[in-house]
Amino acid sequence: MHFLKRTLAFGLVFGLTTLFAGEIIYPDSWGKQGFTLQKSTTSEAIINFSIHHFRLEDRDFNGKIRQVIQLPEALLPNDEGKPNLPGLSRYIAIPHGAQIHFEILDSRTETLEGQDIAPAPRIPFDTQDGPLVYQDDRNVYDKDAFYPAQPVRISKHYQIRGVDVVLLGITPFQYNPVTKKLIVYRDLKVRITFDGGDRQFGINRLRSRWWEPILHDMILNYHILPQVDFAENAIESETGSSDRDDEVKNVEYLIITPDDPTFLAWADSLRTFRNEQGIKTGVVTTAEIGGNTYDAIESYVHHVYYDWDTPPAAILLLADYGNDDMTITSREESHPYSGTYISDNWYADVDGDSLPDIVFSRITARNDEELRNTVGKILDYERHPPTNAYFYDHPVTAMGWQTERWFQLCSEIINGFWEHKLGKHPVRENAIYSGTPGDVWSTAENTDEVVDYFGPNGLGYIPQTPEHLSDWGGSATRINNDINSGAFMVQHRDHGSETGWGEPSYDINDLDGLDNNDLTFVFSVNCLTGEFNWSSECFAEAFHRHSKRALGLIAATQVSYSFVNDTYTWGMYDNMWPQFMPDKDTWFQQRFILPAFGNAAGKYFLQQSDWPYNSDDKAITFFL
Repeated sequence: MHFLKRTLAFGLVFGLTTLFAGEIIYPDSWGKQGFTLQKSTTSEAIINFSIHHFRLEDRDFNGKIRQVIQLPEALLPNDEGKPNLPGLSRYIAIPHGAQIHFEILDSRTETLEGQDIAPAPRIPFDTQDGPLVYQDDRNVYDKDAFYPAQPVRISKHYQIRGVDVVLLGITPFQYNPVTKKLIVYRDLKVRITFDGGDRQFGINRLRSRWWEPILHDMILNYHILPQVDFAENAIESETGSSDRDDEVKNVEYLIITPDDPTFLAWADSLRTFRNEQGIKTGVVTTAEIGGNTYDAIESYVHHVYYDWDTPPAAILLLADYGNDDMTITSREESHPYSGTYISDNWYADVDGDSLPDIVFSRITARNDEELRNTVGKILDYERHPPTNAYFYDHPVTAMGWQTERWFQLCSEIINGFWEHKLGKHPVRENAIYSGTPGDVWSTAENTDEVVDYFGPNGLGYIPQTPEHLSDWGGSATRINNDINSGAFMVQHRDHGSETGWGEPSYDINDLDGLDNNDLTFVFSVNCLTGEFNWSSECFAEAFHRHSKRALGLIAATQVSYSFVNDTYTWGMYDNMWPQFMPDKDTWFQQRFILPAFGNAAGKYFLQQSDWPYNSDDKAITFFL
């Protein structure tokens, strides 16, 4: 990422440090901005972290001038009420069974006096209106001690598809609220030592050609993983066995369906087609795995993941939610905002870290007509993909402007990527929820970091201000016209409910205006539009179950947190298009636009973003 330097020089401070109108620049850093892997072996990893520049600006907080730090790539704030010090993090692969130790080999610091660092705001739910709430955590602000206690942290052990990892989190600032001193870690060199274990990185049988791009994108020392020949590693599905489990064992794609002839027939049609594509696919019924209960399905998923020589990369639940023989159940948990929420991620998360180890999707068909519509769409679309160039050239972004949120930023960044990076001509359908669009993208904290990263000083997807936006007449009629004319994707970011989008207003009844033969894929990044256990048909189901309309959707089953969702969305798009955030080293030899895998990747990206902060807020999005 490249950033233009400001031209107004106030002078030199601390030797080679240069201050440009609030921007502090270090021209002699030890490495590139952020993380650089300097050494990677089976026994250790040495990482350099450097700051080339950051901004230290004055802001008015309820009539009091306080300081705000802006660090490139730091998208999310610190924990609520704590000094809003930005931090970055990356996954590090470690040997199976190893104990992890780290040490700071070297560092360069500077101390800035007289700073009054503002607290991080409370991250609101997407449904909550009003300005962000800033309140000092007195347990930190009244204490004569530096926060955080250490600039470097290592997480507990996680796994990404069988690869043991830890998160290396670096907050290159420490602040003492009593003495008003701010320590800046210009450069840090950290050694992570792997003690014990079997010196093996990852479990080869869990490696998958479909999951490999996620491992490549997320793990800083990815190249320490042993190379796998996926063609050789894949084991042919067994045939001719009297054991139903043997017939589907070692498939890449598994379909779970009710034990009903109609459902089985459509599942078999999809299985046959996937096998013809070279994707080893099997079908199993709920009756064969112990019944339509959460415990039975979860137990079976654990069995295929831990016991099969080649566990599935993805599993499709082919039925609506329910507890009878014609449905497939799932798990509900209490939600911190209201009521409960349902999620198939409980199945996908095999190792208990809240993140998917198998990609799960669901087709909520209830009968032959809906099976014909939904499965038939897939077969027809992939056998006879749209050939209309307009269809691929005019994706749609739809959003509702809310000055205190990032809805407009999230939407316009994707729109700008499609236009300026991919050369497409995306269509905007925008409306105003609250506030007045003007010369700032958002009043939310960390907005400047986002604009610096994706804006003219960075990737160039958006201008410095949103003044180019002038059409706020987005409507259901216009959205239907866009889809009917041809749009391979529709991206929405705003509020939502079980029946549709807030702004632009677009609900279940409006879907009757769709007559598109070329099917779109919809990213409904909002609240509740995918609540598939709702008492009636939810918006995502109505979009998908009927003929034409959507090939597929990603939609939330409950309310979730603002800003967190935007970060997840950017991670999802970076999986589908690795050039979306090219500085993330996300180029992988073979890459397809696979939204279900993008959904999984977005969750891993979200966990990694600015760790260890806001972990509870992120976890809600993992399960939606």
